Amino acid sequence: MGASRCTGLAFGIALAAIGAAGHFDGVRAETPDAYTPPATKAPATRAHGEQTPPVNPGAQTELNATVTPGSLFSPDCVNRTDLLGVSRVVEIDTTAGPRFGDQYSKDEVKFLQPGEVVLTFDDGPMRRYTLPILDALDEQCVRATFFSVGRMAISDPATLQEVARRGHTIGVHTWSHKKLSALGADAMKREFELGASAVAGALGTPIAPFFRFPYLAHSKSALAYIQGRGMGIFGIHVDSADFRTKSPGVVLRNVMSQLDREKKGILLFHDIQPSTAGALASLLAELKTRGYKVVHMVPKHGATTLPEYDAIAEKALRAKSAAAANSPIAKRSVTWPVSGDEPAPEQGKPAAKAAPSAKSGAPKTATRPAKPYDWANPSNDPWQLTPFGSQ
Repeated sequence: MGASRCTGLAFGIALAAIGAAGHFDGVRAETPDAYTPPATKAPATRAHGEQTPPVNPGAQTELNATVTPGSLFSPDCVNRTDLLGVSRVVEIDTTAGPRFGDQYSKDEVKFLQPGEVVLTFDDGPMRRYTLPILDALDEQCVRATFFSVGRMAISDPATLQEVARRGHTIGVHTWSHKKLSALGADAMKREFELGASAVAGALGTPIAPFFRFPYLAHSKSALAYIQGRGMGIFGIHVDSADFRTKSPGVVLRNVMSQLDREKKGILLFHDIQPSTAGALASLLAELKTRGYKVVHMVPKHGATTLPEYDAIAEKALRAKSAAAANSPIAKRSVTWPVSGDEPAPEQGKPAAKAAPSAKSGAPKTATRPAKPYDWANPSNDPWQLTPFGSQ
């Protein structure tokens, strides 16, 4: 796995700039040509000789008249004005570590116009919910950004790769969803760096340099370190609070009521939550009915990972692959911890029972080996999915 991972997304559409009101040149409403997602689909191309001018984040832009929202994705989306689609694609240069969202209101980079939304999903992949979410997005010809957790990516690389294959942007959400603001400098660095390497390793291709703090909680030192790594920092404007309910209807009402007030913004969902999987189709239809437009974010440059963490991620992937060969997916853990030693026994092949003792005549269970020390997760916390709080 190389030390440097460069990314972009090549949907290759033409966007026309109308006006200019922004003040940050790191966001452009155009689509780069440098990256082809890991897919069998051929990327669309601009019309012959057509150039797309860069615009500032506040600039009003529209798709070229020859490109219908959604037509850059599949033939089924062409001229489907009944679908939500994608109104424009914004390329983000993260070199300076720009910040987005209400959590960074003092220096937030603003690029959304009234009525525009960005869809984001955290904490996955989790196959039983991520796949229905992808299907709902496909049905409306919509693209989104997924902030994946490293351990979840290692657990199910195939689902993560499916997210990319369908044209979505993939960022990182740490290795094991720890609150970075509560960690010391070394532990914070490991949690961030191993997350980036694990997601990139599981994807098998570069990821976007897009990062979101777990629980939306940052410290000044963590923020400075991650910005110094050339990552864009993404907060939110609208919280679905899907972790608080199992009801798709509640998720729908949460989002739409906040949008009634905010009028635009980055929307937060979690692709590990059944409420979001159940709500998304209706929510996208409601966005269309109320006249909202979807903006899709892509990176100008790629994330850079560090070789020492790439090596750890590779080892974890090999161990997971070996375990998968001996265990049906239905019986596997939803997470996969990385340690300096072999994976814990319960996430690999189950330990066999010892033969009955000739002396006692009673069956005797083999002693379970001690769990290896997991420096990336020293408490060996099983990382339950319910206590994530607001993020």
